[in-house]
Amino acid sequence: MGTAKHRAYSFDMKPTIEQVEKNGELIWRIEAAGIVRFHSQQWQAEWLYNYLTRLYNCDETNPQ
Repeated sequence: MGTAKHRAYSFDMKPTIEQVEKNGELIWRIEAAGIVRFHSQQWQAEWLYNYLTRLYNCDETNPQ
């Protein structure tokens, strides 16, 4: 039997991180593969962004 070639996430664009205002406070917004996550703590946002960026860079279907 062959192995399936599928990914858990399809990264069409590089992950992004930015600080935005939501409900009157500054929080971090991380977007990747059409999914948006918000974190109030900078370390959480940076950890998730770095993790998603590593996944993006490992995806051989993405142009580098």
